[in-house]
Amino acid sequence: MKEHVTSPRPHEYLNLKELPESWDWRNVSGVNFLSWTKNQHIPQYCGSCWAQGTTSSIADRINIARNNTWPNLALSPQAVINCEAGGSCNGGNAGQVYAFAKSNGIPEESCQNYLAKNPDHFSCSAIQKCADCTHPKGEKPGDKGNCWATPRYPVWKVTQHGLVEGVERIKA
Repeated sequence: MKEHVTSPRPHEYLNLKELPESWDWRNVSGVNFLSWTKNQHIPQYCGSCWAQGTTSSIADRINIARNNTWPNLALSPQAVINCEAGGSCNGGNAGQVYAFAKSNGIPEESCQNYLAKNPDHFSCSAIQKCADCTHPKGEKPGDKGNCWATPRYPVWKVTQHGLVEGVERIKA
């Protein structure tokens, strides 16, 4: 993965010895800043930890930067899988998701719900990034309905991405 870093990283300007002994974004004075816990194998097995972890980490950074402003943000790992932005349900590379987020952006979970499966055809088409569906009259939710690409929707991008190694540097 090629990094894109244009400003100093926190471990380069913070005094690492002054960092707190421990910190948990799930409990900052009783407030959880992180997106919800996900299970990559529901509703079926899908080896998407690379997409789940990366979309969650980006969403968490956004939630922290927004001071946990409602609504809590979650990004779509299914859109990342559909676009082969690092891999598929057969595994992948989390680093490539950051490059994809920088160049294309990632839609919210509500735009492309997690199906835990590869698409029939990887194309990153508009409907594979953000879809809306309706159920035929008289049929129940879950029945196959008519779906179409959503023409306008928010995407979230990163401006920089790169590797950080070592406990103290990661803490910073």
